Amino acid sequence: MKPIYLVSALLISVAVAGCASKNNTILGLTGPASGKKLSNVEVATQPLEAEGIAELAGRNLRTRFWTIGAPEGIVPIHGHEHRPAVFTVASGEIFEFSSLVEKPILHKTGGLAKESGKLAHWWRNAGTEIVHLIAFDVQPVAKDFAAIEVSAKPVQQDFDLPTTTSAQNDLLGVVDIGSHFEGVYGTGWGLTTYRATIEPGGVLADFTGPGEPLQAFVWEGEVQEHRSDSTDAVTLAVRTGSSLANGATGYWENTGDEPATVYFGVVEPLSEVEGIVPVGVLAHGEH
Repeated sequence: MKPIYLVSALLISVAVAGCASKNNTILGLTGPASGKKLSNVEVATQPLEAEGIAELAGRNLRTRFWTIGAPEGIVPIHGHEHRPAVFTVASGEIFEFSSLVEKPILHKTGGLAKESGKLAHWWRNAGTEIVHLIAFDVQPVAKDFAAIEVSAKPVQQDFDLPTTTSAQNDLLGVVDIGSHFEGVYGTGWGLTTYRATIEPGGVLADFTGPGEPLQAFVWEGEVQEHRSDSTDAVTLAVRTGSSLANGATGYWENTGDEPATVYFGVVEPLSEVEGIVPVGVLAHGEH
């Protein structure tokens, strides 16, 4: 049986007791109200109404890079009712305490987590290694969604895209945004995440269309980003990122000597990924 099911209830009681005077309860789950040894950097954000996505007006596609220190780094308890998300554990191992399951869930390096529906959870780094997470979410920013003005769908800018060579781009996971909001918002749209490996000398061309905002985050290596909205290439170094939106397109070129690993978050029609089997490893269930 996998270790995820062998963690005793003692881990839960000890972890919560350590923050007993500063706990919150959400959806029946009690957890620490404050973070510990925690930092997150907002890498990119893009209003979805600016992309002509009326179904998600008042929300942004956002990329964040999380660092949870060791030992005993804590991500405080929070809910996801209004904010679907997906993330990858880029390094380390971390326990998730979730309102959906009784026992803590162990997420290992390379693992994927989809945060959707009526979910509350908190996270604990019980190990000795710093944990890094790459997270994409659909963030609500408006108080009155109906009052948000929606732009026309952008026209893709003219740009000579090369053929993808010496690069592998895999779909890791999909969150059905419409299902998350029970059909009230976002019907037909997905929050998707991809992982690309670009070999030295390799090129990965933009794989989305206009009105499908994309955000990139470089985890390993370095790439040159060539964009339709810039005359000069932009260097994306390790642990930096970018956003393609408003009709912009581009490609990523590895001019270095080592492979580059790039994660992408996209809001795109579910029809774009229909029939593609995600390869991300989920610690608590199937895709």
